[in-house]
Amino acid sequence: MKKTIQLIIAFWFAFLSTGITAQILAPKWESCFGGTDWDEGTGMIMVDNSYWVVAETNSNDEDISFNHGAYDIWFLNIDTNGSLISEKTFGGSYFDGGFVDIKKLNDTILYIACFSKSTDGDISYNPWPGPDGNLWILQINNNGEILWETMAGGTGEDALRDMIITNDGGILALAFTSSYDGDVTDHHGGWDLWLTKIDGNGQKQWAMSLGGVGIEEGGSVKQTSDGGYIVIGGTDGVGGGNYDTACNHHYPGSGYPDVWVVKLDSARNIEWQQCYGGYYLDSGLNIIELEDGYIALCATMSNDGDVSGYHSYPGPNSDYGGDIWVFKIDFQGNLLWQKCLGGTYDDFARNIFTTSDGGFMIVGTTASKDGDVTGNHDLIAGWTGDIWFVKIDSTGNLLWQYCYGDIAQESLYRGVVQKSDWDYVVTIGTTSHDWQCYHSAYPDVRVVELYDSTVGVSEPPVGKIKVN
Repeated sequence: MKKTIQLIIAFWFAFLSTGITAQILAPKWESCFGGTDWDEGTGMIMVDNSYWVVAETNSNDEDISFNHGAYDIWFLNIDTNGSLISEKTFGGSYFDGGFVDIKKLNDTILYIACFSKSTDGDISYNPWPGPDGNLWILQINNNGEILWETMAGGTGEDALRDMIITNDGGILALAFTSSYDGDVTDHHGGWDLWLTKIDGNGQKQWAMSLGGVGIEEGGSVKQTSDGGYIVIGGTDGVGGGNYDTACNHHYPGSGYPDVWVVKLDSARNIEWQQCYGGYYLDSGLNIIELEDGYIALCATMSNDGDVSGYHSYPGPNSDYGGDIWVFKIDFQGNLLWQKCLGGTYDDFARNIFTTSDGGFMIVGTTASKDGDVTGNHDLIAGWTGDIWFVKIDSTGNLLWQYCYGDIAQESLYRGVVQKSDWDYVVTIGTTSHDWQCYHSAYPDVRVVELYDSTVGVSEPPVGKIKVN
């Protein structure tokens, strides 16, 4: 999955101490799963009394019972102590995986979505075979049986960025696309954001593209309380299509994106759209609805325009990364407040949760050892990354933070389950030698429950599950 991050950054560039104390979260249990090749966890949900994890795998040994060829989706069920109940792979003989996401309809029906280039195996029909790949969406039951599966996209590249369960029990997937054909009937040029709606029986209901003639990238989509949708991503502000140049893009034509938020009504008409950011790269990754507006979770390399408090050197410096950028807007898109979180090096997050005190928990990664970051386990700042928990209050002020990691790379996508304000189960990829199952050069899947035993938890921590 590191290639996904590299794709995003290369994609855009080609077109172009604080006094905060560290909170101690203790592992309740830790488990490792994988084989001797590439295995990386990307998504997780809790269903009834167990966890369902999705990963991409290139292994065909150890914990992986079967591989269809190249990369497969790996589907694991583990109990609440981290022990493996069952596992299964889905895919064909080519590449299946990338940004794999999982959602639950109920305790027996699950959805999985990913990127696929295969035309065989579990893929019953791919109308656009070729090197670019499409969305592959599956409905499965809790025995791992495929109930239905379908491809969506066209002859270009269609890459998943998010998936939600809609109010009618179907799914809505968000991708970025370069396709001009197939299911993509309204492409505006370059790369668009693309929404595709599929009902609970696997029938395609509607699709729409968002963007101009330039470059748009996807982050997240949510169904809103009024029955509409809100989409967050990034745009280079070139114009055309259904991008409104009144969006107030910061320095259009620079080649760098702004965060782009688009609000759709229940009939998918654009109610409003707005751009947020500064001169350099700003990209939207997640958004959640509140009673009085929205919280946007983003990445930034800017320190001007809407952005202030950046912790490093603005711009795409090869030796540095970006900050986590979080801001709040009202229901009309007006900016209310913003905060940068991080240090000198790369700080990045896709996961944000509300907490009972009115604040938020952000779960991402950090390669920094300064600024807002303390306790990073990396040997040298900027080389690898820890999992980073960041607790902020209702106006974005940093309350505490915690680093979880070892000396090598820990990667995180959307594999986080919030059990309470003080209890989180996280699925990551790790290349840290002491944390790996089989000590290969490739990442393994690590699942851990992290909690604060002093706050709101009655039972003592159980022993750590031994990993080889």
